[in-house]
Amino acid sequence: MPIGSYALVPHVAHALVRHQPHRVLDLGIGFGLYGAVVRQWLDQGVRPWRTNLTGVEAFASYRNPTWDLYNLIVINPIQEFLVRDHALFDFILLLDVVEHFERPEAIWVLDRCKRLLSPRGCMMVGTPAIFMEQGAVGGNEFERHRSLWTVSDFIERGYRIEKNGDPDAFGHQMILAAFVPGGSSTC
Repeated sequence: MPIGSYALVPHVAHALVRHQPHRVLDLGIGFGLYGAVVRQWLDQGVRPWRTNLTGVEAFASYRNPTWDLYNLIVINPIQEFLVRDHALFDFILLLDVVEHFERPEAIWVLDRCKRLLSPRGCMMVGTPAIFMEQGAVGGNEFERHRSLWTVSDFIERGYRIEKNGDPDAFGHQMILAAFVPGGSSTC
């Protein structure tokens, strides 16, 4: 499914507004919801956009009008995108994505993303706190859930926990973890 948990949106929007990034990387954009979040709350919905927004999506069939909100969309698996050289990003979004990788590959992706952060950057990673069986939805093998992540997994890797996986007001059990280079306390 090209969508994720709507329970993360207010937390991510708040962090984006607080951080005011100039360059944002959205990995695994699916439908493109976070493109709309960036344009709504960072650019106040007014063109010309002041935020440079790059999206990466492996499944080209998800293309839809929200993709037009991105400055650049790369149709490639995330791993292929991450092996190339890129300018640093002020904010990286990896939301409802990490559970789609086997654990060793996910660790590699997380580590590569850290290298793409500017010195004052922030990376937010959101994932279900419980394993939710999911196969190749719509024939998309990238949709298969392959791993479960815990709060401890993120803490051990230097992340700060924004949402700990307890059921929220919507009944969603999501983890939201933030990484800031140098261990700064906030995004």
